[in-house]
Amino acid sequence: MSRSNSIRANPGRLIVLGKAKLRLRRLQTGLGTSGGRQGKLKSGLLAALLLTAASLLAHDSARQSASPSLADATNAPMVATTATPSAEGSTGLPVGRRSPRESATAQVDAAGARVATGAAAMKPPQGMRPVRSASAAAHEPAALSSRMTRTAERATTLPPTAAVAPAPVTASVIASAAPAQPSLLGSSAGVSSTGVSGSPVASAYSVVPFNASPQAVTLAAHPRLILDPATLATLQQRAAANTPAWQLLKGTCDSYIGGSVGYPTDNAYPNLPDLGAGYQGESYLPALLAEGMCYQVLKTSNPTAAATYGAKAVDILMKMSTPYTTASGNQGQNPCTDDGYGIRFFGVGFGLGYDWLYPLLTAAQRTQVYTTANAWITAFEQANGCAAFAYAHPQGNYFAGYFHAKAVIALGTYDENPNGPAEWTDWIGNQFGVRVQPYYALHLLGGGWPEGYGNYAPLGILNMSLPAREVKTATGQDLVNSTAPYTFPLDSADYAMHFTWPSRAYFDDRDTNHSSGNTVNPPGTVPVDMFEQILADLIYWKSPKVAVFNQYLSEVTTATSDFSPTDAWMLFLGSDPGTPTAALSTLPLSYFAPGMNAVSARSDWTTAASWMSFRAGPYVNNPGQGEEYFDQGSLALVRGGNPLLVNAGGWIVHEPNGTSDETNVYNDNYGSFNGTVYLGNRQLYNVFYVRNMSGTTVLDRYGQGAYTTEDNQVRTQVAAYEDGGRYVYVLSTHLEDMYRPFSAGPGVSAWSREVVYLRPNRFVVYDRTTEGSASYDQFLAWHFPASPVAASAPSGQGRFDVTYAGQYMGAMINVLPANTTSTIIPLYPSSSPPKVWQLQVRPPTSAVSQNWLTVFDLSSSASGVASTSPVTVSQGGIVGVQLQASDGNDVVVSSTGPAGTALTGTLAYGVSAVAAYHVVTDLVPNTGYTATASVNGSVQDIAISAGGTLMSSAKGVLTFYVTAAGVVQTTPPAPPPPPYPTVPLSTMPVTGFPAPYTGP
Repeated sequence: MSRSNSIRANPGRLIVLGKAKLRLRRLQTGLGTSGGRQGKLKSGLLAALLLTAASLLAHDSARQSASPSLADATNAPMVATTATPSAEGSTGLPVGRRSPRESATAQVDAAGARVATGAAAMKPPQGMRPVRSASAAAHEPAALSSRMTRTAERATTLPPTAAVAPAPVTASVIASAAPAQPSLLGSSAGVSSTGVSGSPVASAYSVVPFNASPQAVTLAAHPRLILDPATLATLQQRAAANTPAWQLLKGTCDSYIGGSVGYPTDNAYPNLPDLGAGYQGESYLPALLAEGMCYQVLKTSNPTAAATYGAKAVDILMKMSTPYTTASGNQGQNPCTDDGYGIRFFGVGFGLGYDWLYPLLTAAQRTQVYTTANAWITAFEQANGCAAFAYAHPQGNYFAGYFHAKAVIALGTYDENPNGPAEWTDWIGNQFGVRVQPYYALHLLGGGWPEGYGNYAPLGILNMSLPAREVKTATGQDLVNSTAPYTFPLDSADYAMHFTWPSRAYFDDRDTNHSSGNTVNPPGTVPVDMFEQILADLIYWKSPKVAVFNQYLSEVTTATSDFSPTDAWMLFLGSDPGTPTAALSTLPLSYFAPGMNAVSARSDWTTAASWMSFRAGPYVNNPGQGEEYFDQGSLALVRGGNPLLVNAGGWIVHEPNGTSDETNVYNDNYGSFNGTVYLGNRQLYNVFYVRNMSGTTVLDRYGQGAYTTEDNQVRTQVAAYEDGGRYVYVLSTHLEDMYRPFSAGPGVSAWSREVVYLRPNRFVVYDRTTEGSASYDQFLAWHFPASPVAASAPSGQGRFDVTYAGQYMGAMINVLPANTTSTIIPLYPSSSPPKVWQLQVRPPTSAVSQNWLTVFDLSSSASGVASTSPVTVSQGGIVGVQLQASDGNDVVVSSTGPAGTALTGTLAYGVSAVAAYHVVTDLVPNTGYTATASVNGSVQDIAISAGGTLMSSAKGVLTFYVTAAGVVQTTPPAPPPPPYPTVPLSTMPVTGFPAPYTGP
């Protein structure tokens, strides 16, 4: 299917007031930071949205009461508390939140965080717009074609994006701004691998003085940003061919003609054809770029129409760039509104608008634009200023908006703007060369966006990707393919394809997902705009992934009914009707993003496949932004379009009552610790937990923290990943580094997690854990979309089956330690109805060190689930499990020693005497071994010793097959060919048959 076939009519987006903004507030000592979050609602029911808005008024108060009906994990009564901002003890960041009300006054609470107080008018939440009136909808343009168009009103928001990882491009830049290496990153005093003694300082990527002399650069003529001569010629050809994407763009441009453009202080949401700012310029930008693109495309072939579109674009740009003043009668936008959030719309518009409309602007108008643009940059970069929390760190949606804005302002206005050369020098040498490129090369290699894909990734990815293209068209410098490549724009494609569920309709919902009131497309639904933007980048950079990504986009568009399509100007820019497609089966079945330490794997590329997502690495997002959650080491499992094991933070904000559950998630992650379970303990993840309890009272907060490589020397990583075809092997180590310590020392002293995925449906999870004291409460937590039901299991084991949405999803089986205790708790007790159930598994003894073996089986029926039994160890420090099922038998064996330490000596174990595929991990890599098997009645005795022709893999995994008779083979026998299909004989006569004999 061609890209143009993905264009569909789409109703206008409904927007509701009310999204909380997370803030890690700057303390009076200057150690804290402040952050923000943006929500963006695509569609929903008005009644539900109004209820959502009402409930969020309470949800977003700075001091908020938690539900007194909450119970702790032991189901004991829970004390009603308040979720005020709180310091992370003596070992972490102060955490706070800010109300969406503009406060008349502010005060400092007990933790030192600023809390909004006083009456003020309600404003839309970040990235949200009020619900459009019926009269407004009536003015929206009709569909532009019968099946391949969208309404013009849909194009009122610039699609969100994610960040990129560039590198210096020229020798002079490299010499003047050498990227910092991980080993050179500074650290704060008192930092250890398990905690911090103060707030993160992130010295390697924080703001540093940059006093390089402005560098001269040779720039192309206007338009130089994106619309270089080759691109413009291509777009003009598409317009002449009247492609569906051009019809959509032109309809969008026409929709504003005849209307008035308001100032930033005027009504933000007038009806078409009038235009207002929207939320902090969110409506200005796509309208400006649409009109500007229509002008550029038609200025030669239809100068009369081009003049009309150009005049409208100039009108928008001049209203946007109205200077801000504190004097009476101000009509300009305050750059400091919401900590500089609006720079992603205003700032980007200043640079691109100036460049695209250059021939139409008078000298005075150009001066107004670049002067206002400079003021926005100055405000964002001001030391201890309104955007200090965002400017201090190169990863986050606020910084991404600034990063894009400064690039286009510097390049677009360079010739006339007195600040232009210095702005360009700082951007290429410092912002990109010293801060962004090294950080993204280290932490976002392979793609990803740590703030979540439901709200922030689309615009974050765009704002961190487009500058590389803009630099190329303006200067000729190639940041993507340089000696220190900035691969993020291309890596984003692989991450997007591999971390979308097999159904193509839902994305791995880790990190922030805002409740939306939308029951049809809940938070986590794949945003088509993100795929459309990424495809445009792949095409521009001539990626070999263009064809397969285009096919993936087509399938996502169909699966989501074109949910959240991109703006008309971007779609026209990237939509080439001639783009080829390629089968998804050409993609590998697993993927490792080393920057985010994230692994995905699947059984196949059908929409019914089994799929896993795993992550285990340091905190990557700006800790002051706080949109990344606390789930390092967590596993998610899905079959087709339904989950077995969920990311609770994303799943629980679905309707009904998604807003109130978002409050619960916030309280759990950031509420003030007060001795109860559901405030501040971050206990909603599929990870290992240790609690210091006194009866039902929690003595120390628990769970993971926002600990980073740079500030806390975190060693957490995916230490091994390998796809062996029949298996996928993942080992994560030093997960203990991510945990907040207790007052007496570490709660989690050691934790490694190994996952062996046995295609197509079975997953063996092996955890080696050590807690800080035998008096602590330790358990593994697993989260399901329906209450698990206990089923029969062998003695000493526990099996739980899960049925969701009328479909059997699979089972979880506790194999080791034997005789565990399992407790099932709905999250959260105040939820009505609950959408996630937590299953806590506790060992039978208080030993500080435990070895846990858990099997997850995604078979489609209860009868298809494998029976499990631990292997009988006779020699060597090993542990293992045998799985027997009608579709085959497997054995997985691993070391009981420290993770990452190879086994030595002879290993011996016993299993049932059935044919089975054996996977042995933790061996010496690339080494020859000998495996023997002997049958003693119903038992097979297996021995493995060094030396031989069986070779371990590069990650130390040895595989072999043993027949029921005890014959060791290197590979399983080939499956028997399918039986010849029985063709029914027709009883109907066939004319001319049988033919008469006509021989001699």
